[in-house]
Amino acid sequence: MKVITELGQLHKGEKSYVVALGTFDGLHVGHQDVINVARRQARQRGHLLAVFTFQNHPLELICPERVPVALLTKEEKYSLLEKLGVELLIDLPFDRQLASLSPAEFLQKLLLLGVSGIVVGENFTYGYKGAGNCKLLAEAAMDNSFSLEVRPLVKQQGEAVSSTLIRQKLLEGHVEAAARLLGRSYTITGIVAHGNERGRLLGFPTANLELADNRVALPPVGVYAVRVRLSQGSYKGMANIGNNPTFGDVNSLRLETHIFDFSDDIYGQSITIEFVAAIREQVKFNSLDALITQLQQDKSKCQEILQ
Repeated sequence: MKVITELGQLHKGEKSYVVALGTFDGLHVGHQDVINVARRQARQRGHLLAVFTFQNHPLELICPERVPVALLTKEEKYSLLEKLGVELLIDLPFDRQLASLSPAEFLQKLLLLGVSGIVVGENFTYGYKGAGNCKLLAEAAMDNSFSLEVRPLVKQQGEAVSSTLIRQKLLEGHVEAAARLLGRSYTITGIVAHGNERGRLLGFPTANLELADNRVALPPVGVYAVRVRLSQGSYKGMANIGNNPTFGDVNSLRLETHIFDFSDDIYGQSITIEFVAAIREQVKFNSLDALITQLQQDKSKCQEILQ
């Protein structure tokens, strides 16, 4: 997958492109629908599939205090787009230069690429202050001889799928509902850090991720059935988001994951946690025996869910 990160890099190649346009900040099932339709059109025409999106959320420029937490890291976004068959990713910083372009100026720059078709969602806007909409884009398609397909919003249980809705579901701890909206389990990726190694003493060693400075969406504190991706393979496990209230010596949130049937040293390695189901809320226990008994019950429940 080729990546373009500057407007000035847009130019016509040997083949034309069908372009999916959008913020694509969650790559949920609605976003996937737009990209899949664009891919199908590109294949039918013998053209290439391009996705136009932004490196940062537009609110970073427009209203920084309202910027939502991320649902994807850059690396995860790129990997998912490549799996969707994207051959060219136009991933531009949403800055003052881009934000100041009128709808006509924005489209003029995009068409330098050699565009045979555009696919967008029905709520798509573009250009200065979002002045461009699907009606204006349809007029431009007629004038510039490219096809336009406007996709209806994907709905689940009567509700339009959106990144905002997914963040809400995650905040409420409904990780299974979030997974249905995303079309995949919600994940958090990070580098395994040293902890207090208390889990090892309890018989439940954990891989620890610090979450204090993490700008990604987090489910609430509690215990979850998870799948774990490491360079050496995929595993089952249980994870806790919290601050160890039983011991009271951890000030910041941590994501601690016990990987079933696993004993490798993975400090410093990248780890991806896929949230499958919520098990219980965080609890402060009166004794170590009570904590260990609960952890054993949690493990059995997670193993049952992950079968």
